[in-house]
Amino acid sequence: MNSKNLNEGGIEIVAARAMLISDPENEGTPIAVANLQAVTSEGDLLAFGQAPLRLPLHAFHYSRQSWDVVQSMLDELIGKQLTAGNANSIDAIVEPALARLKRQAQQASHDLPGQPRSAYEKIRRAARDSVNSLLRIRAQLDPHLHPEKLVGISAIRAALTGLVELAAGAKSGESNAGQWYTGDLNDFYEKHIEHFAHYACSPQPPLPQINGDVANSFDDVEFIGHLPKDGTKGHLLEREALRYGMNSARFPNGTFIASDENGNQLNFKWGRSPIASGVSLSICTYKEATRRLLERVDVPVPRGRVFAAGEFEKALDYADRIGYPVVCKPVAGLRGIGVIANIGSREELVRAFELYSKSQLGDDDFVIEQHVAGEDYRIVVIGGEVVAAVVREAAAVTGDGIHTVIDLAEYKNRLRKLNPHLRSRPIVFSDAMKFQLEQQGLTFGSIPDKGQVVTLANSANLSQGGDSFEVAHELHPSIVETAIKAVDAVPGLGFCGLDMLIEDHKKPISQQQATVIELNAHAAIGSAQYPMWGVPTPVAKLFFEQCAKEYGIELPEKQLDHLSLKLVVEGKVKGVGYRRWIRKYATEFGVNGTVENTEENQVTIYLDGPADPVSALVYLASRGSRNAIPTSVDATHVDRFEGTGFEIIW
Repeated sequence: MNSKNLNEGGIEIVAARAMLISDPENEGTPIAVANLQAVTSEGDLLAFGQAPLRLPLHAFHYSRQSWDVVQSMLDELIGKQLTAGNANSIDAIVEPALARLKRQAQQASHDLPGQPRSAYEKIRRAARDSVNSLLRIRAQLDPHLHPEKLVGISAIRAALTGLVELAAGAKSGESNAGQWYTGDLNDFYEKHIEHFAHYACSPQPPLPQINGDVANSFDDVEFIGHLPKDGTKGHLLEREALRYGMNSARFPNGTFIASDENGNQLNFKWGRSPIASGVSLSICTYKEATRRLLERVDVPVPRGRVFAAGEFEKALDYADRIGYPVVCKPVAGLRGIGVIANIGSREELVRAFELYSKSQLGDDDFVIEQHVAGEDYRIVVIGGEVVAAVVREAAAVTGDGIHTVIDLAEYKNRLRKLNPHLRSRPIVFSDAMKFQLEQQGLTFGSIPDKGQVVTLANSANLSQGGDSFEVAHELHPSIVETAIKAVDAVPGLGFCGLDMLIEDHKKPISQQQATVIELNAHAAIGSAQYPMWGVPTPVAKLFFEQCAKEYGIELPEKQLDHLSLKLVVEGKVKGVGYRRWIRKYATEFGVNGTVENTEENQVTIYLDGPADPVSALVYLASRGSRNAIPTSVDATHVDRFEGTGFEIIW
């Protein structure tokens, strides 16, 4: 760090961060911590400031809007100068910035649609605890009104005091805003990284780009983002069914049945479908069975074998025989859990076993196999045709010479939140990431050089924060042929997500190292539907059309872009706030309609609006409010109805 324009006794702020964390030393009490880095004529300074969450409306301080205000304050600080030992220099920076933020917040509150007083009165009547209910709603509608009271701003004030006092010779202390101290940023990361709730830094890292292109964003992310992590699998297929005019019956275990007006039915559960048999699913789940079937038809697979849980000594000897590098993974794993790749020595394998034992599948049998060089591809085969191919790369960030590894990873996670499939699959800060960084001589707090690629995970699995690129149009015909041949080797496998390691997907398979490492009979279709880069493929649509084709169901030529549905929800849905809950989401999604109690243990909902939000509400209806227990949701098409807004019929 350096500065050419320091005033006498000047302290120039060059980097700023703020975090909301759960304090492990104080029963998880939320605290805000700010970290400020500055330069002086005497050298560099680093100060931490922290403030406990004492104020009411705790949820207010956790809101995204509140931390947008904190981000704006951090941006205001960069390049500003304080004076050693002069507390007034803090107010000279903070007060004008707060005044600007408050004006912006008040203007934003005027621009918000808000709720008319009559709506507040309805909520007052409906809620037992009317005062708290109204306060919560006001916080959601107008979160910026008092930026100076935000706990994140208090932490920043404390850190500013720290810089002024550090330059004057102190080491720690307190201010009206909170405590301050100095320390090492990486030590702080290691202690608190698993407890971050919010993170902001300034200057903000640039958006990651590939060949000048920023990552894809998708219009339906705001609706799918409310579904559970694995909910996308089944929701996308149900959305296609509804758009083709079919009705659906959904159940809370992830199952739904699509039916047409002639009584024809298609059954689905998550990503499982009627075109992938139970036998094919069992074969694909057990990796050793898959390997042997593929060997019989001369599909290239890596050399390896299965070991019982705990047989680490035998596995070490086997790895020594076949040679390093090797891969260690669960025999029946999913989502990359417990997979550790590119293990280069016996010593690294011992460490890998320690990490494997701590994973969710650490008590299961495991596989040791050769590590094959190449990029990781998920190739989707439907009805004997390759319809999509996504190359997956391990979670990584690219340095800019300014930001820490954690800065870069946190802001890349923000980008992932714009992707319906990746938003619930962030880069994870863990012992495994720390191990990966150590292999590169780095720590959480390291600042990578500009252009330096830093790998953060040891597998390319998207659930571990990996990136995805759609390349189906570039696959060499020999790779397409091998993929289809591998899927054909498993009887009854009409849909498959095939994982391959390939050096160059544009070259013939005979001219490079390439191998099939896994078949997935109920692969997540979201990875191909929502690639981070490249042209997306409508995999769910193709998948559903193939199911209909194999079962002789004739679909309309065009899909519906607008849906009008009647939902009959059975189960524990009365007296649990279900109607207010569904109104909240319908209003947020911009869907018109009504909800009312009809029969005992039954609620009827009418929905009218664009297909994406309406179909997402069908899925959410099967989840219900916190204390609700829906047992089924029957969705049928009705004539489009007039009206605006969404109302509860009392």
